Amino acid sequence: MAVERLNVEGQVAEGKVLRFNRGERFSHWLHVVSFFILLFTGLGVFAAGFHPLMSLVGGLQAARLIHRVVAVIFVLGTGAMFFAGDSRWHWEWLRSAFRFSDADKKHIKAFAAEFFGGHAVYPPQEKYNGGEKINSLLTIFGSAVITLSGLVMWFAPNFPAGLVDWAYPLHDLAMFVMTTAVIGHVYLSLIHPDSRASISGMLTGYVPEDFAKAHHAAWYEHAAENETAK
Repeated sequence: MAVERLNVEGQVAEGKVLRFNRGERFSHWLHVVSFFILLFTGLGVFAAGFHPLMSLVGGLQAARLIHRVVAVIFVLGTGAMFFAGDSRWHWEWLRSAFRFSDADKKHIKAFAAEFFGGHAVYPPQEKYNGGEKINSLLTIFGSAVITLSGLVMWFAPNFPAGLVDWAYPLHDLAMFVMTTAVIGHVYLSLIHPDSRASISGMLTGYVPEDFAKAHHAAWYEHAAENETAK
C-alpha cells in the first residue's frame, strides 16, 4: 500500500512517504548553512593562503566577526530545536544515533559496496540506517569538540595556556573530520545513483516509496502499519 498521509503538511502525491517534518528539515538546513559559513570564514583564520578569499565577505576581520556570530547560531539555533515545537523527532534522532542493532552493523559492513556505486545487500533498516548513524555520531561529537574548543579559543584569557594550545589543533581536526563526512554525505545525497533520491526528504519532507522500501524497509513497514491502524 502507499503510505501517503503520515502528517498534516498538505496533499501528497501517490507513491510518496513522509520521512522528515518541517522541524527536522529546518534544523538540518540551519545546521548545513551555518556549517558552510563557518567552514569558509574559518579558512581565513586557518591559513594565510586563504586570506584573499576573505575579500568576498569584507576582509579578514569581517570574516572573524561573521565566524563568531554564526558560531552562536550554529550552537544555540540547532540546540533550540530540541526544545522548540514538536521536538520529539529530534530526541528520537539523538537516541537512535547511539543504538546499533545487528541490522545496523550489517549495513555498515556492506556500506563500502554501496558507497562506490553498487547496491549492497543488507537487512531491512529503520528510519536511520547504520551508515546514517555513523554520520550522526560524527556530527554530534564533531560539533561538541568544535563548540568546546571554540569557546576556549574565543575566551582564551580565561583558560590555562596549555588548554588553549590544545584547543586550536582539536578545533581544526574536528572541522576536518566533519568536512570529510559532509563531502561523503553530499555525494550520497546528490550524486550516488542509488541514494540521491534521499535529498527530496530534506527538500519536501517526502521520499519515493520505492526508495523507502529499498533503504528503510523496517521503518516503512512500521509506517504502513500505523497508517493502516488509522
